[in-house]
Amino acid sequence: MSTVARFHALLWGVFSLGGFIAAFFLPILIYINNIAYPLGLWPVTSKDPTRLLVINQTVSTLFVFAAVGGSLFHGIFRLSATLAELGLKKQEAKITALGYAIIAVGLLALGYYLWLLSPNIIPGLAPPWSK
Repeated sequence: MSTVARFHALLWGVFSLGGFIAAFFLPILIYINNIAYPLGLWPVTSKDPTRLLVINQTVSTLFVFAAVGGSLFHGIFRLSATLAELGLKKQEAKITALGYAIIAVGLLALGYYLWLLSPNIIPGLAPPWSK
């Protein structure tokens, strides 16, 4: 099996994992932030539930990153495969490159946003204003 074929198989595996994450973890986040907290089913606090979920809690921050990042990868990978099958086969390389660029920018933006919400998640890399 060639290196390209192995890499392609690896990407399909990550696509499958992203689908699993989107199916199981994203509904949990939607329930906590959009249903349980507004209806008072979640412990009442004056803090925003999104900040409460990730402030100084490594596991929760990684959970949010995995849920949103996996869903992003799954969605973009599926969109690029669908566009190629809809007649844009000649542009498949450009669509795939654009998709991976969107995934990279999305993951960097997500990581930065989570780092702003929970600056002490990586010891020694806290922003100056959090000290």
